[in-house]
Parts: sequence; structure tokens; C-alpha cells
Amino acid sequence: MTDSSKSKKFIERFAVLWPILAGVCWGVTGIFVRGLDSSGLDNVTIVFTRTIIGMVLTLIYILTTDPSGIRAKAKDLPWFLAVSVCGVIGFMLVFNIAVIELSLSLTSVMLSTAPVFVILISALIFGEKITLKKTVCMIMAFIGCAMLSGVLDPGAAVHFSNIGIFMGILTALMNALYILVSKKVMTKGYGPFAVCFYSFLFSCIMLAPFVDWHALATYLVSGTEAFPIRGTAGAIIFLLLQSIVTSLLPSISYMYGMKYVDAGKVAILEGGAEPSAALLAGLIIYSELPTIIGFIGMIVSIMAIMVLARE
Repeated sequence: MTDSSKSKKFIERFAVLWPILAGVCWGVTGIFVRGLDSSGLDNVTIVFTRTIIGMVLTLIYILTTDPSGIRAKAKDLPWFLAVSVCGVIGFMLVFNIAVIELSLSLTSVMLSTAPVFVILISALIFGEKITLKKTVCMIMAFIGCAMLSGVLDPGAAVHFSNIGIFMGILTALMNALYILVSKKVMTKGYGPFAVCFYSFLFSCIMLAPFVDWHALATYLVSGTEAFPIRGTAGAIIFLLLQSIVTSLLPSISYMYGMKYVDAGKVAILEGGAEPSAALLAGLIIYSELPTIIGFIGMIVSIMAIMVLARE
């Protein structure tokens, strides 16, 4: 076996860690959202700052490592646009409605149904096998998420509406489409950084007209109160950290995961890691003590990840 084949085999063996890393990163998104929301930024503005910084950092990386990687065929631009619409714009708008109409716990459970769509659609489009182990792990991850969310807690207040349930399912579908469209673009020969750059670019263009520029300018002067570094320097550092942790790193990890792992597996691994990371972040940063059911749910989700990762 040659050195290159050994290296490839090593990368493929540990490729399951990429979607897990993406899930962990997205699981701590609430830390940054709370900080920016308390500073007066609305949801669209927060997402815009996340994507525009990610776009700039990705562009710098491509130009300094492989400038030819920025090239894209005109016929493939609609695919990049689709990644943006499904992964950022569509998901965000639908998710916002779901959050208003449903309790946060129920929204989380609805979102965790995304692997179902991914597995079914990827079986039709990419011919990926629906194995028994994959199905069992998907069910385990869903149950774990339900336990983590508090929906199964008798004392939890859960409200819902018909439109909310519909939007919750649509949120999961948009997330699934983001995974599948991204994988489709990857099969066209584009690298993870190129896919992320163009998806960030289109997202910024579509979000820019709806950004609260006055609030953003005010934030850049005052910064985040909860952040140790105050003023403009603190604001810029906080935005950089937000973009790297919640946008650039998880997006790149997701893309690399889909390069070596089938889409259904990626969805389950990410879906199981995200709520567990959110629980730990709430415990460590905000001293939010989860219930016994929540701890058990985290263990169930982690078990699903471990079993699937060994497949």
C-alpha cells in the first residue's frame, strides 16, 4: 500500500469526526446569539455578520492556497444558490416562524427529523443503502433529542399550532435539502472551501437589504457587555469568533464529512452531536442544569453516534 493510499484510508476512517465537529459547533451557537441579541442585533443581522465574515475568511484561504479553486462554471452557479437558499435563507425564515408558533423544545424535536428526509431522499438520488444499523441509530438520536429538549418532561410547557407543526417539518426538510444539495455540488468536483465561499456570497447578497445597519454600527462601537474585551476591539473579536465557530468551521467540517461519508450518516452524526453540545454549553456557560431525562437523552444520543461511527 502506497503512502497516498494509506493517507486516504486514514482520512476516510476518521471522516465521521467531521459531522460530529459540525454538530458540536452548531450546538454552541446559542452562546453567540444570546450575546449579540442582548446587544441589539436582530436575527437577520446576526446571520449576515456570520456569513460575510465567513465569506471573507474563506476567500483569503482559497487565494493564498489555491487561487484556481475560486473558479466556478456558470452552469453550476444555480447549485451554489440552492445551497444558500436551503442552508441559510430558507432555513432561517422557516425556522423563525416555527420558533414563534412552537415551543423551543418542540421545534428542536421537529428539526431532529431531518435525518429521515436525508436518508430517504439520498437513497433515491445517490443510491445510498438504508441499513438496519443506520435506521436504529437515527431512531436513537431522535429519542435522545426529544429527551434533551424537555418535551418528555411532564412539567415542561409545550405549545403548538397547525402552522407551527407544518413549519417545523419544513425546517427539517430545508436542513435535509441543504445536506443533499451540498453533496450534489461536491460531486461536481468543487472543494469544501469553494462551496462554502459561493454559498456565503449568495447568502450575503440576499440578506444585505434586510440588515439593520444602524444597530450593527452601534454594536461595533459599544461591543458585547458579556464579553471580557469591550468596545470596538471586543465587538470585532466576538464577531470573528462567532463566524469561525458557528459558520465557517461547521460548514467546512460538514462538507469534508460528506466527501467521505454518505449523507444519511452525516445527518445522524450531526443531529446527535448538536443537542448534546447545546446542553453542555448551557451547563458550563449559563449554569443551566438539565433534568435527569435530559442527561439520559444526551447519553442516548452519544451512544447512537458511537455505534454509527463504527459502521
